[in-house]
Amino acid sequence: MSEELKGTNVYSPIVPGTSRDVYPTHYSIYGKGGHKEVSTIDARNAITADRLTEGCVVYVKETDKEYQYKNGEWVDYQTNFDDTVLRELINKKVDKVDGKDLSTNDFTDADKEVIAIHSEEIDSLQDSVNDIYQRLDSTTGVQYYIRVQNNGDKSFTSQKGEPCVLNFTFVSQERYSYNDPYENTGERGKCEIFIKNSVSTDYTLIKTLMVNSITATKVDIAEYLANGANSIMVKITGEVTGQATPAYTYNVTMTSLSVKADTFQWWTLYSGAISIPLYISGNVNKTLKVTLEGENYAKAYEQVLGNVIYTDTALNFSIDHPEQTGVYKLSVYLENSDGTIKTKTVSFNIMCASEGEQVKLMCVNSLSDKASNWANNKLFEYAVYDGDATATSGTFSIKMDDLTVYTSEESTIPTNTKNSFSYAMEIETVDDTDFEISVAVSDNGEPLTDTMIFSVSNSSGFSATAGSVFYMNPRTRTNSQSNYQKIINEIDSYQIAAEWEGMNWNNDGWTVDSDGNRVLRMMAGSLLDIGYKPFEIESARNGKTIELDYKIYNVTDYSEPIITLSVPDGQGFTGLNIYANNIWPCSQSLKNEELQSIPTDDGVRVRIAMTISPNMYGNAGFNLCSIYINGKKNRTFLYESNDYWAQNGDIIIGSDYADVDVYGIRIYETGLGSNAVHKNYINWLPGTDEKVEESENNNLYDAMATQLDFDAIRAKMNVFVFDNIFPSYYDTAKRTGTLEILFVNRPERNVTITNVEMSGQGTSSKKYWEWNEKCKVDKTKSVITYADGSTTTKKFIMFDNVPACASVTFKKNWASSMQDHKAGSVNSYTDLYKQLGLTNEAMALDPKVRVSVYQEPFMAFRKELNDEGEIVYTCMGEFTGGPDKGDKYCFGYDTDLFPGLISIEGADNSPLPALFRVPWNTGRITYNEDEESWQYNGENSIGFDGGLPENIKYWIPAYNLAYSCSNRIRPFDGTLVELNADATSYKENGVDYWIAKPGDTDLYNLYYYEAAEKRFIPSDIGEGQINLISQLVNKGYGLSSADLVGKTNDELNTLFINARVAKFRAEAKTYFDIPDAIYHHNFTEFVAATDNRAKNTYPYCFGEGCKWKWRQDDLDTIMPITNQGQLRKGYYVEVHDNYDTGASVWNGETSVFWNLLELAFTDELAAGMRSMMSAMEVLGGLKSGTHAEKVYAWYQKYYLNVKEYFPAVTVNEDSKRYENAKLMMNAGRYTNDTDPLTQELGDLYSAETAWMKKRIQYMSSKYSFGEYSANGTDSINVRAAGNAIAYDIIPAIDMYPTIANGTSIVKGSRTKAGQVCRMVIDLGGTGDQQNIIQGASWLMSIGKWHDKNVNGNLIIKGRMLRELELGSRTERIIIAITGLTISDCVSLQSILLSNIATLAGSLDLSVCTHLRKVWADGTSLTQIRLPQGGCLELVQYPSTNRYLTLQNFPLLTQNGVLIDDCAERITDFFVSGCPKISPIDLLIKVMDAQQGQGEAHALKRVRAVFGEYTYNENGAEMLDNLGKLADGTYVGLNSSGVAGDDPRPVLEGTLNINANCYEDTANTLREYFNRLTLNITGEYFIRFTDPVVLARVMEMWNTNGDEGLTQPEADRVTEIPQSFLSGIANPEYAGITSLKGFESFRNCTEIKPMAFEMTSLEEAVFPPNLQIIRNRAFYGTKIKKANLPDSCTYLETGGGGSYMPFYQCAELEEFTMKDYVLPKEMTQFIINQGFGDCAKLKRFKLESFNISPTNGVNSHYSVLSFKNCYSLEECDFGRLEGLVDSIPIYFLSGTPVTACCMDERITYTSLRGFENCPNLKVLVFKGQVTNIGQALCGGTTSVSATILYATVPPTVEYAGLNNQAAFYVPDESVDAYKAASTWSGVASKIHPVSEYAGYVPTKMYEYNPEESRTAVRLITLGAVNPAWDFAGSSVVASSDGDLYMGDIVYEKSLYLKVTGIRGNGDSVSVMIDGKEYVNIALNGIYDIPASKTGFNITVNNYMQDITISTVAEAY
Repeated sequence: MSEELKGTNVYSPIVPGTSRDVYPTHYSIYGKGGHKEVSTIDARNAITADRLTEGCVVYVKETDKEYQYKNGEWVDYQTNFDDTVLRELINKKVDKVDGKDLSTNDFTDADKEVIAIHSEEIDSLQDSVNDIYQRLDSTTGVQYYIRVQNNGDKSFTSQKGEPCVLNFTFVSQERYSYNDPYENTGERGKCEIFIKNSVSTDYTLIKTLMVNSITATKVDIAEYLANGANSIMVKITGEVTGQATPAYTYNVTMTSLSVKADTFQWWTLYSGAISIPLYISGNVNKTLKVTLEGENYAKAYEQVLGNVIYTDTALNFSIDHPEQTGVYKLSVYLENSDGTIKTKTVSFNIMCASEGEQVKLMCVNSLSDKASNWANNKLFEYAVYDGDATATSGTFSIKMDDLTVYTSEESTIPTNTKNSFSYAMEIETVDDTDFEISVAVSDNGEPLTDTMIFSVSNSSGFSATAGSVFYMNPRTRTNSQSNYQKIINEIDSYQIAAEWEGMNWNNDGWTVDSDGNRVLRMMAGSLLDIGYKPFEIESARNGKTIELDYKIYNVTDYSEPIITLSVPDGQGFTGLNIYANNIWPCSQSLKNEELQSIPTDDGVRVRIAMTISPNMYGNAGFNLCSIYINGKKNRTFLYESNDYWAQNGDIIIGSDYADVDVYGIRIYETGLGSNAVHKNYINWLPGTDEKVEESENNNLYDAMATQLDFDAIRAKMNVFVFDNIFPSYYDTAKRTGTLEILFVNRPERNVTITNVEMSGQGTSSKKYWEWNEKCKVDKTKSVITYADGSTTTKKFIMFDNVPACASVTFKKNWASSMQDHKAGSVNSYTDLYKQLGLTNEAMALDPKVRVSVYQEPFMAFRKELNDEGEIVYTCMGEFTGGPDKGDKYCFGYDTDLFPGLISIEGADNSPLPALFRVPWNTGRITYNEDEESWQYNGENSIGFDGGLPENIKYWIPAYNLAYSCSNRIRPFDGTLVELNADATSYKENGVDYWIAKPGDTDLYNLYYYEAAEKRFIPSDIGEGQINLISQLVNKGYGLSSADLVGKTNDELNTLFINARVAKFRAEAKTYFDIPDAIYHHNFTEFVAATDNRAKNTYPYCFGEGCKWKWRQDDLDTIMPITNQGQLRKGYYVEVHDNYDTGASVWNGETSVFWNLLELAFTDELAAGMRSMMSAMEVLGGLKSGTHAEKVYAWYQKYYLNVKEYFPAVTVNEDSKRYENAKLMMNAGRYTNDTDPLTQELGDLYSAETAWMKKRIQYMSSKYSFGEYSANGTDSINVRAAGNAIAYDIIPAIDMYPTIANGTSIVKGSRTKAGQVCRMVIDLGGTGDQQNIIQGASWLMSIGKWHDKNVNGNLIIKGRMLRELELGSRTERIIIAITGLTISDCVSLQSILLSNIATLAGSLDLSVCTHLRKVWADGTSLTQIRLPQGGCLELVQYPSTNRYLTLQNFPLLTQNGVLIDDCAERITDFFVSGCPKISPIDLLIKVMDAQQGQGEAHALKRVRAVFGEYTYNENGAEMLDNLGKLADGTYVGLNSSGVAGDDPRPVLEGTLNINANCYEDTANTLREYFNRLTLNITGEYFIRFTDPVVLARVMEMWNTNGDEGLTQPEADRVTEIPQSFLSGIANPEYAGITSLKGFESFRNCTEIKPMAFEMTSLEEAVFPPNLQIIRNRAFYGTKIKKANLPDSCTYLETGGGGSYMPFYQCAELEEFTMKDYVLPKEMTQFIINQGFGDCAKLKRFKLESFNISPTNGVNSHYSVLSFKNCYSLEECDFGRLEGLVDSIPIYFLSGTPVTACCMDERITYTSLRGFENCPNLKVLVFKGQVTNIGQALCGGTTSVSATILYATVPPTVEYAGLNNQAAFYVPDESVDAYKAASTWSGVASKIHPVSEYAGYVPTKMYEYNPEESRTAVRLITLGAVNPAWDFAGSSVVASSDGDLYMGDIVYEKSLYLKVTGIRGNGDSVSVMIDGKEYVNIALNGIYDIPASKTGFNITVNNYMQDITISTVAEAY
């Protein structure tokens, strides 16, 4: 049992009396938790001394730390930890013997596991652990501190389906002495993650990854978790130190419980109940817990959910509004039934206020856990509420250490919208220590939210190079900033003026790209002039750096600059121009585009730097201008010291021909070095991960950061090392040494080879300063040692799947041999060869055999000993290496297997035998064994490559076939002697001549020029003189003798050539493998391998019976690069193109063989090209995408991977080698025909990717591949008719325009970009032929189409199309398309469709974001969907258009919206974000056009969003038109243009009305349109809706002559004159219908006689203070209601024609008046017709009727009469007062009255009071009636009872008692009545009133049409005393007690019947809704109306039984 404690026992929490009570509630020992928790440091410090004890602990949320109260102050709280186990372990391990030198390095893994187990809370135990480690490491040697630092929770719960991220940092530090601080090693580590759970009972490895030290690592392990407990262990082993961390263990509980509220709209204001859509999973018993907390408010909610889940539809959980204004924290979580598992809490801050409250609130959510310096950070999301405002303002301020580092004044923050705040943090710090920033948001100095503190990771240190003078950073800018049109120099915060043109600030300006990066966006057609002059200061002598980060896309013209920092100077420009595909800097003197510019790719982000650097490397006059692209130097040129760069041009951004996103501009007044430029490149990378990766990849320098470090490079890249001098231009000698080849990712392939001979390799390559290096294994001396220690000789395996080699060549990245050129080409060449199914005899035996070498990238180092005997490595730069081109093993050259093998190569590009240009005559072409070459006239011509020289015999016949079929022949019209007489001249033509002189003995003989003899000699291939006739005619080559007749020499020559081509086609297959040759041809053409036709290409044959094939060598002079390393070849280059100098682009262009192949196998070449490109697609590996994208993937795989292999620092270091060569050239130590600086092109990445993308398009168009085939999908689809159709195609790039005509391809001529290609397509008279224009994305224009016979649905596609002219405004229209589809036409600026009447339906132009002008007039389109924003300037709609949707068009003016033709048909009106348009005026224009349509108007849906517009005139008319929108016939459109969300039209904006207008309209607009702000400075007009009334009013009372009557004018009106608008007085007034506006006559008290008589007036509106209405005022009008103001007390009536004011108002249905009072001065009161002949009057209602003349002359004063009011249902005079005592003649004559109970005051009845009342059943006269008028009920035959209370029988006038079935009189007066005069005649009808049991009326006028009512059973809810019983539906009250029935609720009226009343005060009281309705003293049936809350029945003062029941019938 528990012990009862002494003291005061409590069983609920104790709390203080008030919140200010300072006394403690308890001792901590008995309190719950013993731990305090507060929000802030200030709250901690405010804890009173009474509540503190020594050692108590407080947790502070603000700092996420615990503090302990010690010695009167707060100190950081440290967990007490018993490290006894740790220290025991140490004591066991440490040997106290001196010299043991034991350190942490000597711990085993098991030891470290023990340490980990006992130091799980490593952060809080660090002092203990460090102390132990210091004890261990107090000796000498390197000491390591390696651990896993956890950055998050150690134990936590993870929800199934959600990420589970471990966040930790690998800490690797070292020192060399106990006294030194630890320093970061910067190493990477191998991270291993293990898991133990219900699935894996032992720790199981689940993930291995490489991690960087210092930087945080985040790993998602969710996929490996099992339900329940999971133990996760992390170990990391350093890559360099080899040290392993102690294991760190996480405890993760995996639960299927989860709660999400992703669709909760926290950003909206909550003014009522708060509904949270919750998606809940977890099929277990669970409880939902929700809290809402705020200032002085906290409320918790709980709902047991059981095992129900909500995964498809949400649980909408509703909580109460806090009923106070503020920001509240809403928290939601789930808990299982026993509370052991709790989900993560989902929480939001929300805003609460009452509806419409004008208060400003801000809530913040999704705060970033940690920010990063030098990165773009999304810090938080937020929302602002500001009353009715749709946008508001706020100032965002960021501080670090009280220093403001960022301020942004946002002026247009959208309200009630989720916004995000991002900060591109670039804060310079002293070191890399983390820091904090604070973010405050305020408005006019008032904080909008609490200051937010963010921890910032600063370990990366990615700052830009210091010293810039200008920095434009879009990452800190938004369009909502108040200074958004200024350019801020971030260096000094100076705001620079800028001029903007053509901007769409809704879409462009400071915005974000598709990746979320903030940019300055300038769309095509916009322009920005930044008032900063980057070249104002001369830089030629001082230096300069200009950096730009940009992306140019949607280009339509590549010739125009997009960004300029230049000025024209007469010869071009000075400065820097950036084009879509080029960067070009020019000094005052240097303007050579070929040597100074560098091509770039468009459509991708490019970061460039231009540096001007005088006196480089300390060399006077060595002034360099360089261009870096993405941190790598790509172009350098020299400028003279007396050259200049200075000019006063601004920075201009934008053009008409492309879009550009600018990410930043940075300028220095000095020339930065490569490392500084690269540092800035890293700074500009968007993400931290990218920055880290780039930085790590380039961390390759030694400790001094001056030389590339061998170990650093070795750890990341392939390396080869040679321990001797590398042969070069300046030291050509061969060297012998040891070669080491080291692979970074395949160390098992590492090899070391001794006694390797290294020599220079190549022909032109050896003319450069640095050489390619060929390394040859010595067959006898070299020892080859592999990584596993095994050795071999002669040859070695360098690569997998490549045969072993005996020699290897490392190609230096110089000139054309740049990084990827050879490696990419040779690697892909063989793969493509095999993919195409090609093979050779060696491959059949060994599939590793290649037809090109194989290479991989390497860094080269020379290894040597320094003076101290230490090994040092010198970097020799970038190379690609692999088997040498002459390595026989690579190509399967084995003469044992193939004794007939021979492989040869053209010695160079010029020897004629290499070009098949001379006959192979063994006497003239001989083999030189020493040169290993066949020489022609003593010159090396054909090199021997492999096999046996004697096997040349297989080559000669093949060669001579090609020569003998040469197309290089011409006729000579003379003799041989004459030919040789001028042989020197004729030889220059480079052709063979045939004698064409008729009759000459040598006629048709062929001769070639023999240089050795300096004359033309017979062409002889060993078979004698070649005679063309004997060779070709009648030989089956398509040439007969008859063909020669009558031909000129030139015509004969053509015939001979054609026959020779036919001969070649027929016989070449005998010698040559044609598919092999076709592949060789196509590959070299595709990659523009312009140095692989004569040399660098190897014909080879395996001997007898084998055909000649071709393999490749260098393949490095490719793409835009020439053999001299110059950028001279366009993507459009073809084999037979020439440079401007006339020289052939293609070396070996005159090769007879390759020319014959083109002529003889044209179709095969085309088919082969298509097959090869298809094979490229396969090898590229891209599974989906266009054909071009798939081919480009091949390029990426083989070429870009090599480019990307070399990081920026190695590329930039290599660039220095060119600069050194230039210095050597200047010093006279190096000569070459090419300036080495022009070869300094870096990786050429951007240039060559751009080249290849366009090359793919060009080759596809030339060979009808992919999108240019009949099946291409990048197309314009046309249905054409007629005989022929002509297309004028203008491509945006060079191409062969292509059209598919049905299934046939029609290819246009080779066309330059921007030039017209006319293509005429034969349609053959068809009525419907499909034409498909291919390659549409690369077309600039497709010409004019108005005159084309085109029909059906036209599909237009083309992202570069700028204009589309399908229709015409002036010409005859033939085109008859019925539909038009526009796809991917993002650059389209104008579209002309005018007068295409057949074009119908909807036209979607939403993708045409650059659209400026649209003409659609004359079409039948019903809708034109425009883009949601852009630079639209004009749109002309057709008459059939129904939709007007204009959104975000800042340039569109009112005159540019042409809707005259369609205004009357528009159904949807949507205008938003068009500041130069007045949407209101446009809307009114539409409404005016539809004015005649009434309520059936076409316009139905409206949204007009605008800024602020002012109207100085016509404001009233404008507002009146707007007011029509509030009539309920219009609805709104939401922001997406869809109806349904807004039941009212949307008008959002501000209208300033500086003119008079109508107040009712203004009020209506304000009330109806809550987003419309009206500022009205004029006076209000009074609304007179009837124009005739208005005109009359203006005529009478408009004193200032304006267009309306104002209130001051109306206040002057005191009466409405007689006959004011009388239809009798003026027939023009007869048509008036309404007096709307008369309510404004506030001082008008009287309406004079006949004011409105006999008009069509339907609506009577009365002055509010009206007192009297004179006779006949409304006589004969059609008013429907007359509800008089309370002030009106008299309706005048008189004799003769002075009828009462509303007499004969045939349409009047209702009349109400408070009090009718006869004026005191009146002496008589004559009822002249009253309300007679108001046939439709249903309701007449007064509160009192008072006739009290001062000196009255009447004998009786009656109420009003209602003769012939056939529809009257209610007639209530209220209280009768004064002298009223009678009813007038014809009182209710002709009305449908059913019963009448006369007031006690009525004692006199006039004649015919109830004449012709067909429904009248009962008459009751409660007063002492003295007279019954003549024929009282004349013509009324239905009266069943007349009840009189008069004790004295009244006198009866003639026929006064007729037509009445019975008379009930007081019991005591029955006899008197029967005896009285006239009464005696009806004696039999006279009865005592006590016998009456029929219906008893209670009102003067009752109208109860014949109806049955349900007889209900009366059930009481109250008490009955004494008891009473039921009798059917009756209640019988016994005679000995009172009866009370309470709160009987019956929602229908009923008939209550009472019997048994005997007088003597008997009564039955009926109370309805708390008020007595009737007190029944007379038996009968009573009409009891429906009750709302119930009715009560009380029976009093009775001595006999009274029966109360309900009955169905009243009569």
